[in-house]
Amino acid sequence: MADQRAGQTVSGVIRTPDQRLRVFVSSTLQELAPEREAVKQAVSALRLYPVMFELGARPHAPRDLYRAYLAQSHIFIGIYWQRYGWVAPDMAISGLEDEYRLVGDLPKLIYIKAPAPEREPRLAGLLQEIKRDSDVSYKYFATPEELGELVGNDLALLLTERFELAQLRSDAPATAAEIITLPHSPVPQPVAPVFGRQNEVQAVRTMLQQERVRLLTLIGPGG
Repeated sequence: MADQRAGQTVSGVIRTPDQRLRVFVSSTLQELAPEREAVKQAVSALRLYPVMFELGARPHAPRDLYRAYLAQSHIFIGIYWQRYGWVAPDMAISGLEDEYRLVGDLPKLIYIKAPAPEREPRLAGLLQEIKRDSDVSYKYFATPEELGELVGNDLALLLTERFELAQLRSDAPATAAEIITLPHSPVPQPVAPVFGRQNEVQAVRTMLQQERVRLLTLIGPGG
């Protein structure tokens, strides 16, 4: 007979259907509004729940709100462009940086919008620190549509890898709850930041936007 205690079985925690995997989305609000909407749609398309802090009439301080939201999330997505964000009078860092530092062992997917000719120095410093974190996957994007596609693909790959990892650690098939509570494992590192293809991608985009260019052929070694 299965061992059952207060909502638990030997296979893990039993959750109600509304308790879907929660994806916390961190970004500045105004400058990245279209990108936030694209990420929200990508997360929802996978039947996951996007957790997004918004300014509003809530009887709590903003810092308390986003910390509570983050504590209940399973995956962290950070979107960055040019603004570092507001620094509250009682804080030395912005809420944007505070959210990143509170992530802990959650899987982190970072997306950086380029080009960014007016990026604020404190954000540039934070991004340099993020890039040195071996447990972070970060990619560049240019449009909300491109970001939405990246997020959808990366989340699907992340969930697949964690499901397979759970199966390797147990003879029994992994449950959804076990996937959520797996110890953190580093997410794959993309090759783009290592080899640097941002300039080439931008050059291709510029050429394709010219009316006289109807065909563009790229040659050279792959990778």
